[in-house]
Amino acid sequence: MVELHEQDYGKKIPRSSTAIIGADIGGTNSNLGIFDIQHGKPELLFSLHAKSQQIKDFPAFVKQVLSYVTQKYNIKIDHALFASAGVVSPRRDFSKPTNLDIEIDAHAIKQATGLKCVYIVNDFEVIGYGIDLIDPKDLVLVNKGKKRLHMNKTIIGAGTGLGKCIMFWNRCVDRYVPVASEGGHADAALQHPIEFDLAEFIKKTEHFTCNISWEDLLSGNGIKRIYRFFHENFDGKHEKGERVPHPDEIFKSRTHDKHSADTFKLYTIFYARCAKNFALDALSLGGVYIAGGIAAHNLPMFELPPFMKEFVNCGKQAHLLKEIPIYVITDYNVSLYGAAHYLQLEDVCL
Repeated sequence: MVELHEQDYGKKIPRSSTAIIGADIGGTNSNLGIFDIQHGKPELLFSLHAKSQQIKDFPAFVKQVLSYVTQKYNIKIDHALFASAGVVSPRRDFSKPTNLDIEIDAHAIKQATGLKCVYIVNDFEVIGYGIDLIDPKDLVLVNKGKKRLHMNKTIIGAGTGLGKCIMFWNRCVDRYVPVASEGGHADAALQHPIEFDLAEFIKKTEHFTCNISWEDLLSGNGIKRIYRFFHENFDGKHEKGERVPHPDEIFKSRTHDKHSADTFKLYTIFYARCAKNFALDALSLGGVYIAGGIAAHNLPMFELPPFMKEFVNCGKQAHLLKEIPIYVITDYNVSLYGAAHYLQLEDVCL
């Protein structure tokens, strides 16, 4: 059995009712929202949370969740959408999450649970469906830019991995439509000697036989890699093999630890450069949205000058980059809302 933790939001939970599941299955955490449909929009009643590494059999895990909801609240669920941190099949019925050993198979889930409708969608694609449902105060504007109607938007976010998504305005349905991306696995753009040294350090210590990707740098493990690089190369007192602090510890200690401060600075530069390249690739004049737990917990990273200095560091299109609005999404449940909203907007089940 997987350990489940429930979070309530002060909502009156209707008993003996029907609901839908909008879930986000990430490399570290699996979060499942139980939604009621009110006035044509999903309302989050409560959420369940588990550590993804504990899940060994995904259909059995879903069956456990359904049993929990039924036994505690007598709520019936027939429809579910699982956002996966990985590539999803064209029929939206299968995904192998990039940083997990499990498979998410809609047919196996339906067979094990009796759910009538199960869909699987990329995790950053559903964020695009959730942005309009969260409280506007949870969209923190870090660069005002120039508002342009119906222009492309991009979403980028670091956590266990690095996710990306492009949003384009579809005139046929009169709304933005998200398009999944695996750009987080593209080669990182390195510019300075210390960055080349970092790449060689990672290759040597972790026996990489491929290029360094953005995800290798812009992730929780990326923070630890950068910190270890500074610690082992610029501190003669450091003992190799010593425990590397948790990413949260590293960033929290940046005001009194030089290696943490250097890690925070270089990580900020990488984040800005990756977001800049993505904005140029997609011509996202409608805005750049930064998601993920690392951003939400480290808002100063994007509000301090180094981020924007690197974001607009471009010879011929610096003026264009200055005009792009940049937001940080601080509502951790945006992907849950997006998963539930997808079921409605795409009319796949409801």
